Amino acid sequence: MRVVILGTGTDVGKTYVTACIARGLRARGCSSLLALKPIESGVGNGMTGDAGVIAAAAAHPAVLSPWRFRAAVSPHLAAREEGVRLDPNEVAGWVHSEGERVRSEIVLVELAGGAFSPLGVGATNVDLALALEPALWLLVAPDSLGVLHDVTATLLALPRKPDAVLLSAARFPDQSSGGNAAELAHLGIADVLEVLTAGTNSCDSVVEWLLAHSAYKSAHK
Repeated sequence: MRVVILGTGTDVGKTYVTACIARGLRARGCSSLLALKPIESGVGNGMTGDAGVIAAAAAHPAVLSPWRFRAAVSPHLAAREEGVRLDPNEVAGWVHSEGERVRSEIVLVELAGGAFSPLGVGATNVDLALALEPALWLLVAPDSLGVLHDVTATLLALPRKPDAVLLSAARFPDQSSGGNAAELAHLGIADVLEVLTAGTNSCDSVVEWLLAHSAYKSAHK
């Protein structure tokens, strides 16, 4: 089962959420787990970056893709600077082959930046998510002021509904923090599966939900 972690923007807590999910799955006995971040910028020589963080949470060595760039800018700009073209289908092929290589039951794939961060002319992270289908899509947003707009705008623009929406404590708390999940539901924007608070190592609702999907998929092969 492939799980794609998308964000409503940059620095919304995708790595934190992905690592929390990986630790939670391991704690529930899921040993066949792979965590990948196929595109990453701002990583110099010898740096494993976010790919290393989520791999450690999944208890396997960092799997470093060919699409890792030095400049800490949008991946499409970092790639252009190094003369590399980001092709969503090529990246998706690499993810698929890595999953097959280690025969993982669950593959977590964290995308870089926001859902519509560009990968090149006419290509965004959403194109990569589509190339990774079939997959579950998890949309991560910050539990902070502005999230009502950000989730609404992202949901309107996505080609299909995400399978779940999560909120994370990626930013300093403000007066909206803690109440955004209820407000998203009240306004009919989205039902939030779980809110990950600052410092938590637990994301039980997401893990249970993923394990239920994994069990259903296994039973219907």
